[in-house]
Amino acid sequence: MPKITTDYIIRQYQSGIDNYSLYTKEVGLWASEKYVFQKYLEKEFSILDIGCGTGRTTFPLFKLGFQDIIGVDLTPEMIGAAKKLNHHFQTRIRFETGNAIQLAFDDHTFHATIFSFNGLMSIPGHLQRVKAIKEIYRVLKSDGRFIFTTHDRDKEPSFFEFWKKEKEKWLAGNQNPDLYEFGDLISSSKNESREIFIHIPNQQEIVKLLNENGFNVLETFYRSDRFDESSEVKKQSGECRFWITSKK
Repeated sequence: MPKITTDYIIRQYQSGIDNYSLYTKEVGLWASEKYVFQKYLEKEFSILDIGCGTGRTTFPLFKLGFQDIIGVDLTPEMIGAAKKLNHHFQTRIRFETGNAIQLAFDDHTFHATIFSFNGLMSIPGHLQRVKAIKEIYRVLKSDGRFIFTTHDRDKEPSFFEFWKKEKEKWLAGNQNPDLYEFGDLISSSKNESREIFIHIPNQQEIVKLLNENGFNVLETFYRSDRFDESSEVKKQSGECRFWITSKK
């Protein structure tokens, strides 16, 4: 049976270039992101922004005073749009096409890596996400920071019944054969015109993933529990859990 592939992920984001570019220009950082970055990152840090898209988090970080930043994204068209915006924002940020499961950087290169907008959970298959975590661990310096977000299937009561039925499908072997494991979802998106793949974990799953691959959790919180984001942020993004971690 066919499974969701990397090519599928590239195609899903190709349809959202214009929307992401506009969001980058007009919205930028969420209040929750600004809090996390200013609390856990130091201005002299070298930062790798994985899944940077058109630079929604990358450009504001530069504006906040973080000068040593590289943005990487799987989708070439996203990087092309980010490079065009680089002229608009007049920064010295370096943007490259790249895959999180095989990063083109030496060991111990960065003080921090960021994987915003639930990007890590857009990688299909648990083993592939483990590869990405190991790569992030590899390129981080000692005590380096890894900051990312995920959805949390235990936090939204309106979806509890949906996940109950999904669990029953997986136990009976009646799940969508294109998917890899329970928590996988093919759904519509606020930012793409076509359906997208996303893995929706719970908190315990992510804690286990981090602990088994060399990371300590410094802080985790559900966005809406602490921040009332702007209407534009809420319009363009679903709720998520922040994870702030450090390399053991």
